[in-house]
Amino acid sequence: RGGEVCGVVAAFIRSLGWSARSQTNADSDVLQLPLVLLAGLGELARIGEIVLNPFVGPRFKSAVITTDLPLAHDLPIDFGLQDTCSKCRKCARECPCSAISHGDKVLFNGYEMWKPDVERCTRYRVTNPHGSACGRCMKTCPYNHEGLLAHRAFLWAAIHLPFTRRWIVALDDRLGNGSINPVKTWWTDLEIVDGRIVAPRSANRRGLALGKPPKAQAIAYYPAAAMPPPGVQQPFAVDRKAALAAFPEAALRADLRRVRLNAARRPW
Repeated sequence: RGGEVCGVVAAFIRSLGWSARSQTNADSDVLQLPLVLLAGLGELARIGEIVLNPFVGPRFKSAVITTDLPLAHDLPIDFGLQDTCSKCRKCARECPCSAISHGDKVLFNGYEMWKPDVERCTRYRVTNPHGSACGRCMKTCPYNHEGLLAHRAFLWAAIHLPFTRRWIVALDDRLGNGSINPVKTWWTDLEIVDGRIVAPRSANRRGLALGKPPKAQAIAYYPAAAMPPPGVQQPFAVDRKAALAAFPEAALRADLRRVRLNAARRPW
């Protein structure tokens, strides 16, 4: 739908005499994530390669049009998400395949961020019937609420009162937010097994794992050099062993960067 809307808007811009192109997931000349950040639509979250919006959380779809039409642009925003995510870890705790980091940020492709194990996440969602497309990280995120007035009060506090963030995260667990809602079913009500329609037995209807301690993780990182070259249409084998070996190096680079930044800020 985003590509369809962008196609219509881009056609209108071209009718005004300016160049414009719809950038879609299927055919794009740009990476959407950096553009979404630069446009001020949110911040990077602990979930990983996803932008979290302060009002709708991680549940929004982006669409991009590139154009030379003169426009007034917004700036990146800071609503305290980095501090909140450093105190929360709820998405990492609830991730059924431990693909989201419990630890600190790492330096990946030149960016300091929480980097998920994208291969482990994809394998769980795509190849495991019990995954049921998952989405637990988005479901359990404290920012993922339906815009009720009560939630808006906590959102305001999280943005403007930093000392409340840890308390709000704990309260989100206490209220059971992120639990399964049997009325709003996100799993398939029926499935076909051996040609027969049956009730789903492998739907992953997980409850909250309150009190689950963080465990040691070995997360695989795939830098740009390990990705398939442009234009490859066939399956591309990845080197997971090398990707696992890149994890401690990425964490060390981030630690060294933080040390240098702290030294630069120190008054002399």
